[in-house]
This record gives sequence, C-alpha cells and structure tokens, in this order.
Amino acid sequence: MLPTHHVAQRLALVAWILAAVAGSVAVWWLSSYIETLTALAQTDRQAAMALFRSRALPALLVVLGVAVAAGAFLLRQGLQIARGAERQGRTLGYVIATAGFVLAAVPLILISMLFWLLGRA
Repeated sequence: MLPTHHVAQRLALVAWILAAVAGSVAVWWLSSYIETLTALAQTDRQAAMALFRSRALPALLVVLGVAVAAGAFLLRQGLQIARGAERQGRTLGYVIATAGFVLAAVPLILISMLFWLLGRA
C-alpha cells in the first residue's frame, strides 16, 4: 500500500529512487565485469568460467532476487487494484499485475537457462 501522509510519500519516493540508482549501478558493474570475463575467455576459458562462477553468478542471483521481489510486489499491488469497483482501475490493475508477473518470470527463465548451459559446460 502507498503511504497517505505527505512526509511518508516523500520518504518512500526517496527510498525508491535510491534503490533504482543502486540497482542501476550494480547492473552496470555486472555488465562491465561480464565483458571483461568475455575478453578473458578468448585466452583462458577455464579461468573465465571459474571467475564467473565465483563472482558474477552470486551477483546475478542478487539481481534475480530483487527482480522477483519487485515483480511479486507489482503483481500483488496490481491484483489489489484489479479487485476494486472501478472499471478503469480493474484494467490498470491487470496491466500492473501482468507487468509484475513478467518482471518476476523472465529473470527466472533466463537464470534457469544459464544454469542449464553451465551444467553442460
């Protein structure tokens, strides 16, 4: 639920902005690290794979956890809105719930494929 007090709304907005900035920095760092590992894989595939499993994979799992939690939150909020009496609110609720489901499901599918590929390597 969203806070109704103006101070609480501002604090919630600041918290969301800080979380978005921190997440963006984390994803940027992870992306640059994976690029470095890709370059290393050209010369030493085993070392790159070991570094990926020990450093990049745990970071990917944290990003996955955040995405699933955010998706679950959106799904829950969307379903709460969809249960309302207004027709426009129901439509918006279903759109938000769908976005939440996709936000949670796509990373889970991608990480499952990654584990499958790592198991074959």
